[in-house]
Amino acid sequence: MEGGKRGPEGRSMAELGVAREVGLALRAHRRERGQSQRAYAAARRLSREMLARVEVDAGAASLETVRALLEGTGYEVAVVPVGVDRPLPQWDDTDLRARTRSGSRFPAHRTVRGTDGPLWWWYHEYLGSRPYRKPPDWTAEGFTPPEGTRYGKRPRPREEGEGPRWPY
Repeated sequence: MEGGKRGPEGRSMAELGVAREVGLALRAHRRERGQSQRAYAAARRLSREMLARVEVDAGAASLETVRALLEGTGYEVAVVPVGVDRPLPQWDDTDLRARTRSGSRFPAHRTVRGTDGPLWWWYHEYLGSRPYRKPPDWTAEGFTPPEGTRYGKRPRPREEGEGPRWPY
């Protein structure tokens, strides 16, 4: 394919493969709804593990499972005659190329952008005492958790006469 939108490793969008495009379609629908994998899976009555597996590679799922997963997302699986050009969806570049330092994708509910070094990198790597490493190409800085989201344990009530807790 000459010109056109390119995917990871410079492959054309048509060369991504059906299994990868199914995962991208589910991820795009989840992003439109602004949901985490857990919330999206619960809303669709799926296990989070199955959703995570299919988002990465739907190749192991049966055709009937893929059809059921895509139902209601605005995407469908189609069989088209050879030689007929099919319209290519425009996947978000952050879904195709953006990776964390460990190589995994950023969560779909985070806003990811290209960068020449996020603020945390300048503090920890460049200005800190750590050895200098290449800055990440992508960041999800500025994340604001959705209303009602809690992280960590629920704090226990203070005992009478109890001293200050860490870090105070």
